[in-house]
Amino acid sequence: MRPLLVEETARRRRAESRFVALLEDAGFDEVLLPIIDYAEPYATIASADAKKQSYRFIDRDGEIVAVRSDFTPMVARALAPTIDDSQLPLRVFYRGDVIRYEGSRLGTDREMFQIGAEIIGDASIDADLEALTLAASIVRAFGGDPRIVYTDVSGARDARIDAIATRFDEDEDPRYYTGIRFRVYNDGQRKPVAQGGRYDNLYGRFGASVPAIGFTFTVDDLCE
Repeated sequence: MRPLLVEETARRRRAESRFVALLEDAGFDEVLLPIIDYAEPYATIASADAKKQSYRFIDRDGEIVAVRSDFTPMVARALAPTIDDSQLPLRVFYRGDVIRYEGSRLGTDREMFQIGAEIIGDASIDADLEALTLAASIVRAFGGDPRIVYTDVSGARDARIDAIATRFDEDEDPRYYTGIRFRVYNDGQRKPVAQGGRYDNLYGRFGASVPAIGFTFTVDDLCE
């Protein structure tokens, strides 16, 4: 974890503003989420590795709370009680820091600034294609050359997806994904700049049985 000084802050803010403009132009509205939340609602969702990466502590009331390490479940928990079927699909985006403990990776930042987007209430392949296409267009808007790889935990396959993404076989941590899961690379880099997928059962765990698909960019990975 480190501060950003003048030049780095200016670069980050320019990138952030551009992300926001791209997502708003695509019809997405912003939601703001807290930096800490109760840990218990996410206990059955997070993988063992995700739990190890999160920072947790006991607050003054004796409750276990966690510092934000993954936006997607927090978005589901926040939006599920308010969802009105007549307003679906929803298109929302979010931004902010996540903090993860990476004990075995020397030099890896534990605090990362992320921006992501979700399409909620649309189970169609068209929503999958929209998410993939939007993620790729963001990379291009920053002067990059996107390459998308994906798997599908449901076993489904579609020629329209194969036309814009390459299928891969390994998926060591499916977590809450129910369909397509993808990673976005830039200019042949080994580390993905974004990742996402479909999680049609996630909102149901918080009281709203609606499908969803989304992605999250780690901004510095794209703009470094």
